[in-house]
Amino acid sequence: MIESATRDDVIWLAGLLEGEGAFDLQRGRYPRVRVAMVDRDVIGRAATLFGCPVRLTLKAAPHQAMWHAEVQGPKAEAVMRAILPHMGARRSGRIAAILGHAPKTAKTPVPISRPPGLPLA
Repeated sequence: MIESATRDDVIWLAGLLEGEGAFDLQRGRYPRVRVAMVDRDVIGRAATLFGCPVRLTLKAAPHQAMWHAEVQGPKAEAVMRAILPHMGARRSGRIAAILGHAPKTAKTPVPISRPPGLPLA
């Protein structure tokens, strides 16, 4: 789960979600993070960090098997808060907007802002 992930894991996940992730409010209310691709190993690692199962979608040829990982609610909020400092401007804005509209699950709200650039090392 994201709470016990290493810094490297969080940075890896942020990179994956920057390019392949989707952030939204399910039913207009519940934060959700989704990622899907044909690479089972990559989705498996993301699902482990999300704390969710991997789902498979099969379509008729010539399509390839599509693997999915999705988390919603408090788990999605935790993922968004963890990756927010590592995201680009567009995704950061989207995440901040979602977290601003999400139901409060934490007893003390965590500030939603993107800190200035962090060192990579």
